[in-house]
Order: sequence, then C-alpha cells, then structure tokens
Amino acid sequence: MMSATVTVSGALAQSWAGELQAVLEKGKGPGESVSPVQVERDAGLTVAVIALVFAGVDTAKTIWDWWHEQRPKQAEVVVTVVLADGTRVEVSGVERAELDGIVQRALNRR
Repeated sequence: MMSATVTVSGALAQSWAGELQAVLEKGKGPGESVSPVQVERDAGLTVAVIALVFAGVDTAKTIWDWWHEQRPKQAEVVVTVVLADGTRVEVSGVERAELDGIVQRALNRR
C-alpha cells in the first residue's frame, strides 16, 4: 500500500475535487481508502486536497482518465499528485504511461 495526496487548485477546485473524490471512492479496491475533500483558501486561491491509500497503478489511471475527460471543460484548474516520497506530478503535464511508471516506481521502492 502507498499513500498520496491529490491537490486540485483553481477557481473550481472544490467542485472538481468533489467529482474526483467520488470517482476514486467508487473505484477503490480492498484496503484502499479515499478521504473526504479538505478545502483550503488563501488569498483568493482555493486548494482542495484528497488523501489516498492505494495498492497499484489503477489509481493513477483513474486520476489520469478523469482529468482527461474533464480537460475540455477545465477552467484554469491544476491537478497534482503528491506521492509519499515527495514526488509531485502535475497530471496535465504527463502522459498516462509516464504517470503509471512514476507510481509503479514509487510502489516498488516501498
């Protein structure tokens, strides 16, 4: 198992994070967990955070697929995965295979 957080920032961060949280909750496997969305506001910037515990790259695929389905509707929203080892990956800046590889390497180091 591995832990990570997903941060969603921007104008629609809270609603987008709520959608992503529901997708992750629906797809979680045995022993995996998805936290409720935590919202932080600072000087006009909204950041929504979801904490995860997951077992494999299926979670990375779920996040990437969700982002790319939403992307045409995106309104300056940034989705970042922060792995337990501190690795930060902005989902819009990677291909799915690259995100899968980053997560798999982090899982292998555990």
